[in-house]
Amino acid sequence: MKKKSKSKKWPLYTAIGVATALVLGAGAILLFRQPGETVASDEPSHIVIAKEGTVASSVLLSGSVTAQNEQYVYFDGSKGELDEVLVSVGDQVSEGQALVKYSSSEAQAAYDAATRAIAKADRHINELNEARNTAAATPILPQVGEEGGADLAQTQGQSTGSSFSSIDSQISDARDTRADAVAQLEKAQAQLDATTVLSTVEGTVVEVNRNVSKSPTGSSQVLVHIVSNDNLQVKGELSEYNLANLSVGQEVTFTSKVYPDKTWTGKITYISNYPKNNSEASSGLSGSSSGAKYPYTIEVTSEIGDLKQGFTVSVEVKNKSKALIVPITSVIFEEDKSYVWILDEYQRAKKVEVGLGNADAENQEIISGLTDGAKVISNPTTSLEEGKEVKTDEATN
Repeated sequence: MKKKSKSKKWPLYTAIGVATALVLGAGAILLFRQPGETVASDEPSHIVIAKEGTVASSVLLSGSVTAQNEQYVYFDGSKGELDEVLVSVGDQVSEGQALVKYSSSEAQAAYDAATRAIAKADRHINELNEARNTAAATPILPQVGEEGGADLAQTQGQSTGSSFSSIDSQISDARDTRADAVAQLEKAQAQLDATTVLSTVEGTVVEVNRNVSKSPTGSSQVLVHIVSNDNLQVKGELSEYNLANLSVGQEVTFTSKVYPDKTWTGKITYISNYPKNNSEASSGLSGSSSGAKYPYTIEVTSEIGDLKQGFTVSVEVKNKSKALIVPITSVIFEEDKSYVWILDEYQRAKKVEVGLGNADAENQEIISGLTDGAKVISNPTTSLEEGKEVKTDEATN
């Protein structure tokens, strides 16, 4: 009697192992596929037309809002003793208004001495002029019946002429003395004027320090700080990597965390060609991750509104440069070079090397290797071969 054969059953753990191996094998294939390598597909190639456009990429910066017009008045011991600070915090001042007054006994003494010297020179000139006028008004007459009267008159006339010449010379010297005194007076007046410091801007006093030190470091202490709220600007620093992508005149938008729902506009008015200092430049060259930092300035072109000095802002510099653009999916990479597949006039595939510019999530700038109007394959596959006819769909962009 034959025994019925029993079907062989695989243990459960064996089935799980086989499934796991299949999954790992598929994962390994995906893992070891090189970047830019396309996957073979039988679907038709999709064609797009390379044309001029702008990618949506932008440069993000940070900065702080500062006053475009402001004035710092520092303690200056050379002007004399600090006499009085004439303003207080919160005062609104106009251009030319007195802010700080010094007291200088030396400048006052020089002014008084020059004033006296001018008055003395004027008196001397007046006396000499009177003497000359008196000499000119006295007639020279010979004595009647006196022998040699004619010779005596001639001698007296020569003496009078010599006297006029001497007086004129003294007057000239006195005028020179007066001119020197006037120059000294002007110098002393300038020193006295400098003892009163005037405002060079119209704005608000935001800092006053009446108790400054007379030590050698006193000159670095601020007596008065004035800012103008009418003209604000954004200042910050950009990295060496952004330096090549930005230029003066580019428009920007920026926001503040204080008012996240509000946006201001501006334009770049200054980008330094030199890093902030040599030490930072050196650290950038030696491989520091921070790199060199280049100061920049942005002029606020929109209404100031609620924007205040000291706000930290996030700046977005929008890209407006034009270039040929293609879908980012059309670019492949081989051995550190970039390529795209195009169709020639006979609908045959051709691989061309291209230079890349900026890119966003969808489009890639092509800066070399491609012409406007070229037919580009946006979904290249490994089945593409140089010179072979390509099956395409009907849609082209």
